[in-house]
Amino acid sequence: MSVNETTQKLQPYPMETLTRFRQEARARGQEVFDFGTGDPKIPTWAPIREAIAKALPIISQYPSVKGNPELVASIWGYLGRRFGIQSGSSLKILPTNGSKEAIFSVALSLIGRAGGRKVLIYPDPGYPVYQASALFAGGQPYPVRLHKANGYLLEPWELPRSIQDQAAAIWINYPHNPTGAMAPRDYFVRVIDWANQHGVVLLADDCYVDTYDASFDAAMERDSSHDVRPISPIMLTETNVISFLSLSKRSGLTGYRSGAMVGDAKLMADIERARANFGCATPNFIQAGAQVAWSDEQHVLERRRIFTDRIDAAFGRLHAMGIIDHRPDATFYLWCKVPKAWGDDDVSLTLELAQKGIICQPSQWLSEGVKGYIRFALVPEIPEILRAFSILEDHIAKKSP
Repeated sequence: MSVNETTQKLQPYPMETLTRFRQEARARGQEVFDFGTGDPKIPTWAPIREAIAKALPIISQYPSVKGNPELVASIWGYLGRRFGIQSGSSLKILPTNGSKEAIFSVALSLIGRAGGRKVLIYPDPGYPVYQASALFAGGQPYPVRLHKANGYLLEPWELPRSIQDQAAAIWINYPHNPTGAMAPRDYFVRVIDWANQHGVVLLADDCYVDTYDASFDAAMERDSSHDVRPISPIMLTETNVISFLSLSKRSGLTGYRSGAMVGDAKLMADIERARANFGCATPNFIQAGAQVAWSDEQHVLERRRIFTDRIDAAFGRLHAMGIIDHRPDATFYLWCKVPKAWGDDDVSLTLELAQKGIICQPSQWLSEGVKGYIRFALVPEIPEILRAFSILEDHIAKKSP
């Protein structure tokens, strides 16, 4: 065997399969409607690009995993504006190359902690990297099936006692990819209490915490006490918690790769020491762009308006087809039930749509056994969305009895 068993058993990463679908459709001369990958094609705000270009060095030198002081200060500024967290808190910040590498690598520091705990709890459906991180760290992945009936909330207190006692860490993700579900404050309070009682590190994938309905901002302008924006557990505790933030969705830096870990200073000091060995320090010119991104809210507000308009346009069409009944208040994903004519075969429907140039994700590629759903990431602009959904509507009508 040329590589280890974990690598041998890896399934093709969904995004790579979707890339193949796109390439094949273009080779056929079809128009491609790409709802597959959460990579919105909205121009990155010009001051961010200008800061990166200006910071390109004549002499290249190694960056520090700690991040440049100016970048760290800008992240503290964001935390203060968004969550009311001041730089005097006991939280610590580490810049990351987006959130994906940090989400993957943190398991290397947490699996085996507290006397050998190896269980990593995470939501299903959810981000495939949670499972991969546990496997490569030698841990035990423990996916928890989420259900519409309770708002897609992961409730660890309902798990077998042996899993609760052996958990090294738990992932929560609200707003949730792929369903768009949000979690109320009392849920976070209960999860924090549970994690503290059981000695489990709480990991919050907060990638979409700034991707919510634009009406929430308008409501706050009218009444500052009316704040229904998504929250992060770091607003409620500074102990035993790490939040993973990203500029990918917030600011359109998907290709530049920039984010941050913010968490319990004691935990983060050890993780910082580990990350210095991983070779994941962010290039200084990317840090310069990230500093500008974290310091500004106007460009983020504009992105929210774009996503909200796209959801408004898309939801109405999909709702009329009978494949979705709830409009999400956050993220830019629509989690749709496969029409009855396909039963729960989400993969077959995805492959058929790919032949028509419509790229989406089946639930089986975003989960460990969830069937019967497809996810549309609202990456295309509204005219493309409407053209694609006309094709989708026609395809469903032809197959339905």
